[in-house]
Amino acid sequence: MRVLLIGGTGPVGLSALPHLLEAGHTVAVAHTGAHEPAGATEVEHIHGSREQLLRKRGAVECWRPDALVDSFPGGATAAKAHELGAVAERCGTGRLVAISSMDVYRHCAAAGVDDHEPLELPLDPLPIREDAARRPPRRADAAHDNVAMEDALTGPQAVTVLRPGAIYGPFLHPRVLREWYLVGRVARGERELPLPDGGTQLFHRVAAERVGRAVAAALERAPAGRWECNVGDTRDFTFGALAALVGERLGWHWEPVRIAWDEGDHPWNVRHPIVTDTTRLRETLGVTEPDPVAATEAQIDWLWENRERARALPG
Repeated sequence: MRVLLIGGTGPVGLSALPHLLEAGHTVAVAHTGAHEPAGATEVEHIHGSREQLLRKRGAVECWRPDALVDSFPGGATAAKAHELGAVAERCGTGRLVAISSMDVYRHCAAAGVDDHEPLELPLDPLPIREDAARRPPRRADAAHDNVAMEDALTGPQAVTVLRPGAIYGPFLHPRVLREWYLVGRVARGERELPLPDGGTQLFHRVAAERVGRAVAAALERAPAGRWECNVGDTRDFTFGALAALVGERLGWHWEPVRIAWDEGDHPWNVRHPIVTDTTRLRETLGVTEPDPVAATEAQIDWLWENRERARALPG
């Protein structure tokens, strides 16, 4: 199969590449060229802005992909989804895989994700299934809105929407360095650890490796038609348990200070636990690896080894 990744130089694309190649696909990556990844010499690179790449008779259309995978670099919008569907129709592409997020669910908005006003009482049962209620879309001119993107997504016979949790992995990218909040405190010698509500927050995470496997598996096993799939680790840590693991891994002793929920500022500080159902991921796509504990330990070790480079990133 000829598979083209749009914006494939980020954590999702780089994690998917080895699995796509192992499956025997011919792969191209369409991106600006600003971040040329090393390795993967079997992959063709197509450079240009998104508008240049996806326009009529543009580079993507000329490449004639059988499948398109879009991670929506720079933000997901309805306009980008329409653009993707149009190029798929012109190419005769049989499959689309769109990378969305668990943030589309109403429960995530109720928990205060992405600056939504949290509700005292959550509305939905856990774990969150793919048919759970979604939040309303943001304003039409929003620079990033996965709900609007999903609603506008149309195209070929098979449209698969993958909804990852908070991605982590060995990438120097601000969006996947949430564990740096804890590892960075150790690097700075900060033993005091604020624990909102005792560290009971749970914001379902996912190893980038698992997302990459899900992308490759979706091309082979996702049902025809429109199909959504949560992509999360099979187990996860509360914030307090993650802090304990960081301390154990790095030989560090914390001095926890319990504070009120609304005084916390760590990346998992959600009002209500976010746990999603991964049945479709495991049983339909067959994705069960990597082990979440081993992957988290590897992330802690990698951040520690790259602490000076991580410290230099903005945010």
